[in-house]
Amino acid sequence: MEVLLFFCCILASVIFNEFTYHLKAILQKELPGQEAQYLMAASHIRNKKIDLEMLNGYKKSAVCLLFYPNQKEICFILTKRPQTFQHHAGQIALPGGACDADESYEQTALRELYEETHALVVPEQIVGRLTPLYIPISNFYIQPIVACTDQKPKFIANAQEVDVLIECTLSYLLQESIVKETTLRTSSGLHIKTPYFDVQENILWGATAMLLSEIKQLFLREKTTFSSLFR
Repeated sequence: MEVLLFFCCILASVIFNEFTYHLKAILQKELPGQEAQYLMAASHIRNKKIDLEMLNGYKKSAVCLLFYPNQKEICFILTKRPQTFQHHAGQIALPGGACDADESYEQTALRELYEETHALVVPEQIVGRLTPLYIPISNFYIQPIVACTDQKPKFIANAQEVDVLIECTLSYLLQESIVKETTLRTSSGLHIKTPYFDVQENILWGATAMLLSEIKQLFLREKTTFSSLFR
């Protein structure tokens, strides 16, 4: 039994390393971009795409999309913000936050990942970037960083910043049935109609949904390469 388990682990590692290799390669190609992001945009901004090259004076931030294997699945980690937060209370997000003055986007993403989840990832495990997303209401320019680690980290939620950690499989994200629509009331009292991802009965919407929409469309575009993810 132990020998069988050993060889299963070796096979899983080989499969994940192949996944990492192909993901790094496709992230060097032209990305789906804003067209993919705005598939998950709320109704009031759906037709208001922003020219990122014309922006200046924004606040830099980064998030980390970390892929890792868990048994036979490829997974990534999400955080749920505490209800006590003044902004975005209870919302689902990728680990991330504002850049310090002397930080690159990659450094910020890995630092925030560690601070929020205790997952230690090194720069060599970064495989690329996704398309940035600008949030006018907060003036944040969010750069998504994609990383891969061939072993599941020992996640520990930072209780000051994270209410709960949510593990999501990539194969689940790729299902069309998890995209739904609802009307939400924002903290400013505005009622908006928005699509969302139903993740373990949580409503994942807004900027995080838009960022994940691009990686979803990227895998759908490369379906032949990543055929094992679709079942």
